[in-house]
Amino acid sequence: MARKCTCQICKSKGDTATFYKVTDDKGKNKYYCSKAEYNHFNIEKEKKQLLMKYIAEEVLGYVDGQIVPPILIKKIGDLNKFYDYEVIHKCFELNNDSIKYWIENKGFTSEYGMISYIMKIIESNINDLYKQWKYHKQQTSTIENNVLDVSIINEIEITKPVNKKVDHGILDFLDENEL
Repeated sequence: MARKCTCQICKSKGDTATFYKVTDDKGKNKYYCSKAEYNHFNIEKEKKQLLMKYIAEEVLGYVDGQIVPPILIKKIGDLNKFYDYEVIHKCFELNNDSIKYWIENKGFTSEYGMISYIMKIIESNINDLYKQWKYHKQQTSTIENNVLDVSIINEIEITKPVNKKVDHGILDFLDENEL
């Protein structure tokens, strides 16, 4: 008999018979609406970790163990409401030199001011990158959908065109003197 459970991601209600079950490290069962939703959640979580690691180490120059300012995490979360973590990560990569230049030369007195300035640089450049990313995603999905299966083409038999007699109608039945 199935018990009631709640999805860990979207909080929808269901039962253990229909939901996807995952057992965590401590042996506790967690339920998700579907395996696809669970996989998508893990991919997004991994993208976020890669982004935060890149920002901390490459952009801000923090050493392992240093705390990333909470305002940065909040502003990244706000950007993620619309933009994918891939887009945000790519935007940080493209603007890395500019950000490092301003960190060194602006003379920030607080972490908050520095993070706000960095995020303004990102916010001013992210729309152009988003358009390129979206176009690229559409192109790759179009290519994946239109993949030509060569084995089907190889199975097609080559047919020779058949010459049909020209139909002259009733004239075929008449003799030359009847015309």
